[in-house]
This record gives sequence, structure tokens and C-alpha cells, in this order.
Amino acid sequence: MHNPIATRFSDAAHRYEGLAHVQKQAAIEFDLWLASLGLRAPDSIAEIGCGTGFFTRLLHQRYNSAALCITDVAPEMIEVCKAKFSPSDMLRFEVQDGRSLCFETRPDWVLSTMCFQWFTPLKPVLRHHLAQSRLLAFSIMLDGSFAQWQAAHERLGISSGLRPLPSFDAVFDSCHTLGANKLHSHRISLAEAHPNGLSFATSLRAIGADQPKENHQPVNLRAVCRQLEHGFSANYEIGFFCIER
Repeated sequence: MHNPIATRFSDAAHRYEGLAHVQKQAAIEFDLWLASLGLRAPDSIAEIGCGTGFFTRLLHQRYNSAALCITDVAPEMIEVCKAKFSPSDMLRFEVQDGRSLCFETRPDWVLSTMCFQWFTPLKPVLRHHLAQSRLLAFSIMLDGSFAQWQAAHERLGISSGLRPLPSFDAVFDSCHTLGANKLHSHRISLAEAHPNGLSFATSLRAIGADQPKENHQPVNLRAVCRQLEHGFSANYEIGFFCIER
């Protein structure tokens, strides 16, 4: 089945590394937060949505004795990520849809950064992955992101094509109802400066993150961009969650 999200990210794979600055910083922050929790080190880790490997490289450095199963729905992302590592029996790369993939050998941890916002509905995905691991941890974009871009649309009385994002409380509640032994959570806000609105729209397209919400009808972006022609800061609201069984 054709997956437009996979197609977009595959097309962006060879330029993603140099353009996805917020995603790289989010991976760094998530890695540091996980390490701060004092968790028992895993023997095996599965990563969902590796992209070009920002978080993968941090995992391999921090948990260098753990076997890693590294997955992404976009074939070209997997190839770019894989090329950054020397061949090793400890590393396995697979093209997989992170919503429903099943692991032949249950990993200790299932991890993901800046990917789960693409999964709707989210709760069944969380339940599925927690059932096949002893720990599920992920970062996710939250409602309130790109506030100035959204406001520019609202002033014109039009709807932006950005996909709806969950609130921190909604994700927390979904995690809490899974009956976990422990639930850790945290939130951060990152920002990326853009000289104008067109720069922002182009940046999303360049990294493959411009798949619009369902049934979105294109709008006049020139009018939106004119409101932001003197520059603005694109805010990324991000939640960190760690569920221990």
C-alpha cells in the first residue's frame, strides 16, 4: 500500500541530516533525559523511526553493549542511517511501519523520538509496543507547536494544513491508562528562527514533514507568508514519556 509519509521522508533522506536541526536537538535532549532516569541498562533496544540516525548514534554510544534493531517506514532513511555505521552483528536495520511492527525477539526497550505524532490513533500503538517490551519511551510533538504560523492562518479565517497534535495531558493520560508500573514524563520547547514564512514552509517540505492533515484543501499561502515576512520563531512543543512495565 502506498504510504505518502514514507514517500515524503524517503525523498528527503539525503538532505535531512543537514536541515533537521530541531530534530537533532530533540534527539540529544531525549537521550539525556532518558539517561537521567537511572534505568537499568537494556540488553536489546528497538528504535522506531530512526530517520538518518540522530538518536540511533546516541543510543549506540550510550548503550554500546546492547543489540539494536533500527527501523523506519522510509527505505531511503534506513539506507542513509545504515551507511553511518560500520557493519556489526549488534546492529540490524529494517524497513517497518512503526504503528504495527512485531519483533521476532522481544526487545527490552522500544524507543522513538519525534515520530509518534504521525500515529493516529496513538493509544493502540502505545499498547501494542508496551506489550512486546518491558519499557516504552518516546518523544512526541504536542499541540501548541508552530503557534505563530497557526495564528497567521487564523487571522485570515483559514485552516492550516498542519496535522493535529495531541496535548501533553492527553498523551500522559493514554500512557497512564496502560497500567504501567512507572510513568515518567517531561516537556521541552525548542525554537527555530526563520527569516520569513516561506522559509518555514520550505523547511518542512525539505525534510519530508509536510504531509497535510486529512481532507485539507490548499489555501493561499502567499497571504499567510506576507504576515510573517519580517521573520518569526517556529516553536516545537515536545513531550517526553517513559513507561515501565
